[in-house]
This record gives sequence, C-alpha cells and structure tokens, in this order.
Amino acid sequence: MHEHEYEAMFGLEDVYWWFIARRQLAVDILRRELATRSDARILDVGCGTGSNLSAFAELGRATGIDASPEALAFCRRRGVETVSLAEIERLPFADATFDIVTAMDVLEHTDDDLAALRELRRVCKPGGLLLATVPAYGFLWSEHDEALKHRRRYTAHELRNKLTVTDFAVERTSYFITMLFFPILLMRIHQGLFKKSTQPQTSIQLLPRWLNRTLVGLLSIERRAYRAINLPFGVSIVAMARPSERPRISATSAAGLLAG
Repeated sequence: MHEHEYEAMFGLEDVYWWFIARRQLAVDILRRELATRSDARILDVGCGTGSNLSAFAELGRATGIDASPEALAFCRRRGVETVSLAEIERLPFADATFDIVTAMDVLEHTDDDLAALRELRRVCKPGGLLLATVPAYGFLWSEHDEALKHRRRYTAHELRNKLTVTDFAVERTSYFITMLFFPILLMRIHQGLFKKSTQPQTSIQLLPRWLNRTLVGLLSIERRAYRAINLPFGVSIVAMARPSERPRISATSAAGLLAG
C-alpha cells in the first residue's frame, strides 16, 4: 500500500461504510467463535492503522503485526500498543500460539500467498480459527487495486484450494458485499473507460452521511443473511478455516493440486 493511503485509512476506518461492514462481520464471527471464552489469544495480521485490532481486543488478548512502520505509527496514535513490525511470511511467534488468526484483506498484497498461508497455519493452535477476507474476481481489477498494491484478486474456489494445500481444513467460504456488487462493477468499468489520473487512486472517498449510513444499513442486512447462507457472489470473499489434522501436503503435491 502506498504510504499516503495509511493516512486516508486512519481518517476513514471508523466511519466509512466498507471498513465498518467488514469489521462488523469479523466481530460477529469472532464473537460467536469465542462465546464461552474471554482469554483467547488473537493475532491480527496486517493490522493496518488498528481499528480492527481495537475491536478484536474487546474479545480477547489481541496482538497485531504489520510490515509498514507508518501503519504501526497510526496504531499507536489510536492508542493501540500491542503491535509489532513483521512480515506475514516471517511471523515472530512460536508455533501454535494463537486461538484466532485474522488476515483482513492481506493475502492479496503478498508476493507468495501460499507461503503466507503456511505461516498463518504455523502460528494457529490446533482447533484454532483462521478468518481471512480477500477481494473477489479478477475482472473487478482496477486502479483501486493498483493504488493499494494488490497482487491479485480471488475466486472462492481458488481461495479454498490454496487453504487446502497449505494444510487448512476449510470450514466455510462465502462472498460478501453482494448487494452492492453490480453498482461497484459499473463504477469500476466507468473508471477504466474514463481514467484521468496519472497515478492510481483508490475508490475510497467521503460520501454524504445519508448515503454512507444507508450502505452500512444495507450491509447489516447482508451480514444477517450471511449467518444463514453462503452468498453466491460479491466484491469480497470471507473464509473460515482451521489447521488440518491430516498429514501435511508436500510442496510438490500442493503444486499439483493447484495446477489441477
């Protein structure tokens, strides 16, 4: 992510509809996972400017890592101190340390998402939960992705395969932000046809309060639907997986499964 984007994120993460909807969904999932626990250890990988980490800290002992010193500086401005500078492929924690590992729109930034997933599995306790979100569909690629330094977008099938070959047992995958899929698709097409900026810019911009509140409300309805069913398409993908108890897949076998 370009450094100036962290400042924009810091200013918008608590008020912008997309950040709010993603955080509310994650908190909803983790609250149900930890309904009978208060001492769970939570790792937020790629914690950004810390708003998600602040929310997760209300559910357990939450720690964050990010590869950007700028992001961690914004965490501390937010009052979040349990953060460390680290890359997702080299986490500074012992094996099987965390009950919950979250990777909220992180995997798409990595050069090697399989190596990242293996490291997430390494630090996740047996029976623990990985909660990951990623952007959906390559055809939605736009300058928004370029501004955020994305490497890829995913389909649910591809993400399930990558979780499986990195020794996770996939519990659930679902699309999210389904209700806004077609408006966002049209916006991305329009941006591509009429691009004027010389540097890539994100699609994140301040909206009128009424519109922002409306979008938050729509996605609250969608979040309740998500509790009951897997959504068939959307702008994002949500995955829940646990470390597999079967023998680990070798790198050669993993390459064959992905190719197949």
